[in-house]
Amino acid sequence: MLMLAEAPTFPMLAPAFLADAAGFRPFTSMHLWMVFGSVACMALAAGMGQQLQKRGRGEPDLRRVLGWLNVAVYVAYLAWLWQPRNFEWPVSLPLEFCDMGMLVAAGALLLHAHWLRGMLYFWACVFTIQAFITPVLSKGPDTPDFWLFWAAHAVVMVAAVYDVAVGKFRPIFADGARSYVISLFYAATLLILDNLTGWDYGYVGPSKPSTPTLLDSLGEYPLRLVWMLLIAAAGFFIAWLPWARKRK
Repeated sequence: MLMLAEAPTFPMLAPAFLADAAGFRPFTSMHLWMVFGSVACMALAAGMGQQLQKRGRGEPDLRRVLGWLNVAVYVAYLAWLWQPRNFEWPVSLPLEFCDMGMLVAAGALLLHAHWLRGMLYFWACVFTIQAFITPVLSKGPDTPDFWLFWAAHAVVMVAAVYDVAVGKFRPIFADGARSYVISLFYAATLLILDNLTGWDYGYVGPSKPSTPTLLDSLGEYPLRLVWMLLIAAAGFFIAWLPWARKRK
Protein backbone atom coordinates (compact mmCIF):
# COMPACT_ATOMS: atom_id res chain seq x y z
CA MET A 1 0.00 0.00 0.00
CA LEU A 2 1.11 3.51 -0.71
CA MET A 3 2.38 5.86 1.97
CA LEU A 4 1.99 9.56 1.29
CA ALA A 5 3.83 12.49 2.81
CA GLU A 6 2.42 15.49 4.59
CA ALA A 7 0.85 18.07 2.28
CA PRO A 8 -1.22 21.26 2.34
CA THR A 9 -4.99 21.05 2.06
CA PHE A 10 -7.19 22.21 -0.80
CA PRO A 11 -10.85 22.34 0.31
CA MET A 12 -12.12 22.72 -3.26
CA LEU A 13 -10.96 19.15 -4.01
CA ALA A 14 -13.59 17.65 -1.70
CA PRO A 15 -17.01 16.88 -3.26
CA ALA A 16 -20.13 17.76 -1.30
CA PHE A 17 -20.72 14.28 0.15
CA LEU A 18 -17.17 14.24 1.61
CA ALA A 19 -16.70 17.91 2.42
CA ASP A 20 -17.62 17.67 6.10
CA ALA A 21 -14.98 15.08 6.87
CA ALA A 22 -11.87 16.11 8.80
CA GLY A 23 -9.18 13.78 7.52
CA PHE A 24 -9.73 10.14 6.71
CA ARG A 25 -10.55 7.32 9.07
CA PRO A 26 -11.06 3.71 8.00
CA PHE A 27 -14.43 1.99 8.35
CA THR A 28 -16.44 5.19 7.93
CA SER A 29 -18.97 6.29 5.32
CA MET A 30 -16.15 8.06 3.46
CA HIS A 31 -14.26 4.77 3.27
CA LEU A 32 -17.39 3.06 1.94
CA TRP A 33 -17.92 5.77 -0.69
CA MET A 34 -14.40 5.39 -2.02
CA VAL A 35 -14.61 1.61 -2.17
CA PHE A 36 -17.96 1.87 -3.94
CA GLY A 37 -16.56 4.36 -6.45
CA SER A 38 -13.57 2.14 -7.15
CA VAL A 39 -15.76 -0.93 -7.67
CA ALA A 40 -17.97 1.10 -10.01
CA CYS A 41 -14.88 2.01 -12.08
CA MET A 42 -13.91 -1.66 -12.29
CA ALA A 43 -17.38 -2.64 -13.44
CA LEU A 44 -17.58 0.22 -15.94
CA ALA A 45 -14.23 -0.58 -17.55
CA ALA A 46 -15.01 -4.30 -17.76
CA GLY A 47 -18.47 -3.64 -19.17
CA MET A 48 -17.17 -1.24 -21.81
CA GLY A 49 -14.45 -3.69 -22.80
CA GLN A 50 -16.91 -6.55 -23.19
CA GLN A 51 -19.22 -4.43 -25.32
CA LEU A 52 -16.37 -3.32 -27.59
CA GLN A 53 -15.20 -6.91 -27.83
CA LYS A 54 -18.65 -8.03 -28.98
CA ARG A 55 -18.63 -5.35 -31.67
CA GLY A 56 -15.23 -6.53 -32.83
CA ARG A 57 -13.54 -3.14 -32.68
CA GLY A 58 -12.16 -0.67 -30.17
CA GLU A 59 -11.30 -3.06 -27.33
CA PRO A 60 -7.51 -3.04 -27.89
CA ASP A 61 -7.61 0.76 -27.76
CA LEU A 62 -9.42 0.70 -24.42
CA ARG A 63 -6.90 -1.80 -23.05
CA ARG A 64 -4.06 0.52 -24.05
CA VAL A 65 -5.84 3.49 -22.47
CA LEU A 66 -6.11 1.61 -19.18
CA GLY A 67 -2.47 0.61 -19.40
CA TRP A 68 -1.31 4.17 -19.97
CA LEU A 69 -3.67 5.37 -17.24
CA ASN A 70 -1.61 3.35 -14.76
CA VAL A 71 1.53 5.05 -16.07
CA ALA A 72 -0.12 8.48 -15.80
CA VAL A 73 -1.24 7.94 -12.20
CA TYR A 74 2.21 6.60 -11.32
CA VAL A 75 3.89 9.69 -12.77
CA ALA A 76 1.39 12.03 -11.06
CA TYR A 77 2.01 10.26 -7.74
CA LEU A 78 5.77 10.70 -8.06
CA ALA A 79 5.46 14.29 -9.26
CA TRP A 80 3.49 15.15 -6.14
CA LEU A 81 5.66 13.30 -3.64
CA TRP A 82 8.93 14.46 -5.14
CA GLN A 83 8.13 18.14 -4.80
CA PRO A 84 10.66 19.60 -2.33
CA ARG A 85 7.95 20.46 0.21
CA ASN A 86 6.58 16.90 0.18
CA PHE A 87 9.64 14.71 -0.22
CA GLU A 88 10.54 12.47 2.72
CA TRP A 89 12.91 9.54 2.34
CA PRO A 90 10.87 7.14 4.52
CA VAL A 91 7.69 7.50 2.42
CA SER A 92 8.43 9.15 -0.92
CA LEU A 93 10.31 6.44 -2.78
CA PRO A 94 8.11 4.34 -5.11
CA LEU A 95 9.03 1.05 -3.46
CA GLU A 96 5.75 -0.21 -2.04
CA PHE A 97 4.17 -3.27 -3.64
CA CYS A 98 1.28 -1.10 -4.80
CA ASP A 99 3.69 1.40 -6.35
CA MET A 100 5.24 -1.41 -8.35
CA GLY A 101 1.74 -2.72 -9.00
CA MET A 102 0.97 0.24 -11.26
CA LEU A 103 4.00 -0.60 -13.40
CA VAL A 104 3.04 -4.28 -13.44
CA ALA A 105 -0.51 -3.35 -14.48
CA ALA A 106 0.77 -1.12 -17.27
CA GLY A 107 3.09 -3.85 -18.53
CA ALA A 108 0.37 -6.50 -18.37
CA LEU A 109 -2.08 -4.47 -20.45
CA LEU A 110 0.38 -2.86 -22.86
CA LEU A 111 2.83 -5.72 -23.40
CA HIS A 112 0.44 -8.62 -22.80
CA ALA A 113 3.29 -10.64 -21.24
CA HIS A 114 1.87 -13.70 -19.49
CA TRP A 115 4.13 -13.46 -16.43
CA LEU A 116 3.13 -9.82 -15.90
CA ARG A 117 -0.53 -10.71 -16.24
CA GLY A 118 -0.03 -13.36 -13.56
CA MET A 119 1.67 -10.89 -11.25
CA LEU A 120 -1.08 -8.34 -11.84
CA TYR A 121 -3.79 -10.85 -10.94
CA PHE A 122 -2.16 -12.18 -7.79
CA TRP A 123 -0.79 -8.86 -6.53
CA ALA A 124 -4.20 -7.24 -7.00
CA CYS A 125 -5.99 -10.09 -5.21
CA VAL A 126 -3.54 -10.35 -2.31
CA PHE A 127 -1.77 -6.99 -1.90
CA THR A 128 -3.72 -4.15 -3.53
CA ILE A 129 -7.03 -5.28 -2.11
CA GLN A 130 -5.64 -4.69 1.39
CA ALA A 131 -5.63 -0.96 0.62
CA PHE A 132 -9.40 -1.09 0.20
CA ILE A 133 -9.94 -3.06 3.41
CA THR A 134 -7.51 -1.21 5.70
CA PRO A 135 -6.29 1.96 3.96
CA VAL A 136 -3.05 3.38 5.37
CA LEU A 137 -4.26 6.95 4.96
CA SER A 138 -4.99 9.86 7.27
CA LYS A 139 -5.38 12.80 4.84
CA GLY A 140 -8.90 13.77 3.84
CA PRO A 141 -10.49 14.55 0.45
CA ASP A 142 -9.34 18.18 0.61
CA THR A 143 -5.78 17.02 -0.16
CA PRO A 144 -4.16 15.56 -3.30
CA ASP A 145 -2.79 12.77 -1.08
CA PHE A 146 -6.28 11.36 -0.62
CA TRP A 147 -7.11 11.24 -4.32
CA LEU A 148 -3.69 9.94 -5.34
CA PHE A 149 -3.98 7.13 -2.81
CA TRP A 150 -7.34 5.93 -4.10
CA ALA A 151 -6.49 6.50 -7.76
CA ALA A 152 -3.23 4.55 -7.48
CA HIS A 153 -4.95 1.51 -6.02
CA ALA A 154 -8.09 1.75 -8.14
CA VAL A 155 -6.24 1.75 -11.48
CA VAL A 156 -4.43 -1.46 -10.53
CA MET A 157 -7.69 -3.18 -9.57
CA VAL A 158 -9.38 -1.89 -12.72
CA ALA A 159 -6.56 -3.38 -14.80
CA ALA A 160 -6.74 -6.73 -12.99
CA VAL A 161 -10.51 -7.03 -13.33
CA TYR A 162 -10.32 -5.96 -16.97
CA ASP A 163 -7.67 -8.54 -17.80
CA VAL A 164 -9.80 -11.33 -16.32
CA ALA A 165 -13.22 -10.18 -17.58
CA VAL A 166 -12.17 -8.92 -21.02
CA GLY A 167 -8.64 -10.21 -21.61
CA LYS A 168 -9.77 -13.71 -20.51
CA PHE A 169 -6.70 -14.22 -18.36
CA ARG A 170 -6.96 -17.48 -16.45
CA PRO A 171 -4.22 -18.06 -13.88
CA ILE A 172 -2.64 -21.47 -13.40
CA PHE A 173 -0.75 -22.71 -10.37
CA ALA A 174 2.61 -21.86 -11.96
CA ASP A 175 1.52 -18.21 -12.28
CA GLY A 176 0.83 -18.03 -8.57
CA ALA A 177 4.05 -19.82 -7.62
CA ARG A 178 6.17 -17.57 -9.86
CA SER A 179 4.48 -14.41 -8.58
CA TYR A 180 4.94 -15.53 -4.97
CA VAL A 181 8.65 -16.20 -5.47
CA ILE A 182 9.12 -12.79 -7.11
CA SER A 183 7.26 -11.24 -4.18
CA LEU A 184 9.55 -13.01 -1.70
CA PHE A 185 12.68 -11.72 -3.41
CA TYR A 186 11.29 -8.20 -3.54
CA ALA A 187 10.20 -8.33 0.11
CA ALA A 188 13.67 -9.58 1.09
CA THR A 189 15.21 -6.58 -0.69
CA LEU A 190 12.90 -4.21 1.17
CA LEU A 191 13.65 -6.02 4.44
CA ILE A 192 17.36 -5.31 4.05
CA LEU A 193 16.68 -1.68 3.12
CA ASP A 194 14.28 -1.16 6.03
CA ASN A 195 16.66 -2.61 8.60
CA LEU A 196 19.56 -0.53 7.30
CA THR A 197 17.61 2.73 7.26
CA GLY A 198 14.83 2.37 9.83
CA TRP A 199 12.19 2.82 7.11
CA ASP A 200 9.16 0.57 6.60
CA TYR A 201 8.69 0.03 2.88
CA GLY A 202 6.62 -3.07 2.20
CA TYR A 203 5.66 -3.12 5.90
CA VAL A 204 8.49 -5.55 6.55
CA GLY A 205 10.38 -3.18 8.87
CA PRO A 206 10.13 -3.02 12.66
CA SER A 207 7.55 -0.20 12.72
CA LYS A 208 3.84 -0.38 11.87
CA PRO A 209 1.35 2.08 10.32
CA SER A 210 -0.55 4.29 12.75
CA THR A 211 -3.87 3.24 11.21
CA PRO A 212 -5.47 -0.19 11.86
CA THR A 213 -4.11 -2.97 9.62
CA LEU A 214 -3.74 -6.73 9.60
CA LEU A 215 -0.26 -6.26 11.09
CA ASP A 216 -1.82 -5.34 14.42
CA SER A 217 -2.93 -8.94 14.96
CA LEU A 218 0.30 -10.64 13.88
CA GLY A 219 2.37 -10.13 17.02
CA GLU A 220 5.77 -8.60 17.54
CA TYR A 221 8.56 -8.06 15.07
CA PRO A 222 10.25 -10.07 13.58
CA LEU A 223 7.91 -13.01 14.29
CA ARG A 224 5.12 -11.29 12.41
CA LEU A 225 7.19 -11.60 9.21
CA VAL A 226 6.64 -15.35 9.36
CA TRP A 227 2.90 -14.84 9.62
CA MET A 228 3.01 -12.36 6.75
CA LEU A 229 4.73 -14.95 4.53
CA LEU A 230 2.20 -17.63 5.46
CA ILE A 231 -0.81 -15.34 4.99
CA ALA A 232 0.51 -14.18 1.61
CA ALA A 233 1.02 -17.81 0.53
CA ALA A 234 -2.52 -18.63 1.63
CA GLY A 235 -3.83 -15.59 -0.24
CA PHE A 236 -2.07 -16.60 -3.46
CA PHE A 237 -3.47 -20.13 -3.13
CA ILE A 238 -7.01 -18.90 -2.49
CA ALA A 239 -6.78 -16.52 -5.47
CA TRP A 240 -5.82 -19.45 -7.71
CA LEU A 241 -8.29 -21.97 -6.28
CA PRO A 242 -11.47 -20.86 -8.14
CA TRP A 243 -9.74 -21.33 -11.49
CA ALA A 244 -8.44 -24.77 -10.49
CA ARG A 245 -11.95 -25.85 -9.52
CA LYS A 246 -13.33 -24.44 -12.76
CA ARG A 247 -10.85 -26.47 -14.83
CA LYS A 248 -11.84 -29.63 -12.98
